[in-house]
Amino acid sequence: MKTNRMKKFTPYFYILPTFIILAVVIVIPIIYVIIQSFYTTFANESVFVGLRNYKMAFEDELLLTALKNNLKLFLCVPILTVLSLAIASILYNKIRGWRFYRSVIFIPYILAIPVVGIVFSYLLQYNGVINSILRTIGLENMALDWLGDPNLAFPSVAIVIMWKQIGFGVVLFLARMMSIDKTLYESADVDGATWFQKFMHITVPQTKSIIEFYVIITLIEMLSWVFNFIYVMTAGGPGNKTLVLEYLIYKKAFGGGDFNIAMAISVVLLAIAAILIVIHQIVMRKEE
Repeated sequence: MKTNRMKKFTPYFYILPTFIILAVVIVIPIIYVIIQSFYTTFANESVFVGLRNYKMAFEDELLLTALKNNLKLFLCVPILTVLSLAIASILYNKIRGWRFYRSVIFIPYILAIPVVGIVFSYLLQYNGVINSILRTIGLENMALDWLGDPNLAFPSVAIVIMWKQIGFGVVLFLARMMSIDKTLYESADVDGATWFQKFMHITVPQTKSIIEFYVIITLIEMLSWVFNFIYVMTAGGPGNKTLVLEYLIYKKAFGGGDFNIAMAISVVLLAIAAILIVIHQIVMRKEE
C-alpha cells in the first residue's frame, strides 16, 4: 500500500522544484505588487491608502493616453494575422526557394528587440538612411521625420513591431498547414477551385484553432511586450504620442513618479492580460 501511495505522489515530487521556482520568481512578486498597490510610502513607512493609488492613476491623462496607444496596437493583430496566413499559404504551395523565404521571414523574430529598435532608429531618423536614399533619388518630398513627427511616430513604431512579429505567425501557420490532409486540396483542384477559394474554404477553417491561439497571444504581446521598442526608438515621444502602459509604469517607478502608483498601473495591466488569457482558455476549451 505504501509503495502504491509513493508511486501516486512521485510525479508531484518531480515537478515540485518547478513550482517552487515559479512561486519565488513570479507568484510571490505578483502578490507583493498587488498588496503594495494599496499602500504609499510616507516618511520611509508604508501607509495603507486603499484605492487612492488607483484613483490617482485613472485621473492621470497619461494612463488614458497609454491605454489608447495599446488599443491602437491591437489593430495590428488582424493585419498580422491576415498577412501571416497569406504568406504561409503561398509558401505552402512550395514555390521555388520557399525554404529560403521561410528562413528570411523568420529571422527578424529571433533578433533582439533592442538591436531591432536601434537599427530602425538610425534608418528612420530625419537624416537617416531611408531619407538619405529618398533625397538621392529625387524624392525629397517623401523624406519625412518618421520618429519625430507626432503623426508619424506611432505608425512607424507599429510597422517595425509588425515587421519583427510576422515571422512567428508565418511559421506557426505553415506548420499547421503541413498537417492538413492533402486530399482536401486535391479534391478542390479537381473541382476547379481557385487559390483564393481553397484559402477561404480549406486553409482558414483547418487552421481556425491556431488562428485563435495566435490572435490571443499577439494581443497579449501588444499589451505587455512593446516596452523595448518604445524605450529604444522614441522614449514615449514625441509629446507622449507613443506612450504605452509598460513605459508609463517605468516612468512612474523610476522617472520621478510614485512607485506605488506604478504598482497600481501594473495591476491594471495584469488584470487586462489575465482577461485575455481567460478568453483564450475559454476558446480553446470550446474547440476541444
